Amino acid sequence: MRTAQKLLMLFTVVLALAGCTTLRTASDYDKNVDLSGYKTYNFYDKGIARVKLNNLDKRRLIAAVESEMNAKGFTKSDRPDLLVNLVVVAREKTDVYGPGYYGGWGWGWRGGWGNPFWGGGGTYVNQYIEGTIIIDFLDPAKKILFWHGQGSGFNLDSFNKREQRLYTGVKEILAQYPPTVTAAK
Repeated sequence: MRTAQKLLMLFTVVLALAGCTTLRTASDYDKNVDLSGYKTYNFYDKGIARVKLNNLDKRRLIAAVESEMNAKGFTKSDRPDLLVNLVVVAREKTDVYGPGYYGGWGWGWRGGWGNPFWGGGGTYVNQYIEGTIIIDFLDPAKKILFWHGQGSGFNLDSFNKREQRLYTGVKEILAQYPPTVTAAK
């Protein structure tokens, strides 16, 4: 019975971790720049060379950005209106769970009502590398940064649906471009 309880606790922790896959996104932009003038793009080569991902993931990230830029109506060009700069920042993250509360009230293991998951049990530790994907738009003519978007919370150690998560992450970040401007009252 003790083994079943520990397996159920572990399953609960895994479910909790699986629910923490959403990126936290944010963006900022220069309000003095007319964004409607940008129609073509390419990548900032110096920035791409410094992206700290393996070449497979770097190609996936670039393909995800190209897909989203094309979906937004931009055209890739050798003489672009804007340059896309990519940065990936990684840091080690540790999540510690337990001992403590692991579930709700219900029918207990030994019969009767109660909380079978309160207290006891071991401590569960999950260590991984968390990444922040940064996408910057640069104006090569003016030599300025005019839009900055980022998504943090990407688990760089997980290979589970990695390509799909990269595409989803880029889509969530670029969903904030162009920024919605609300009229001041």
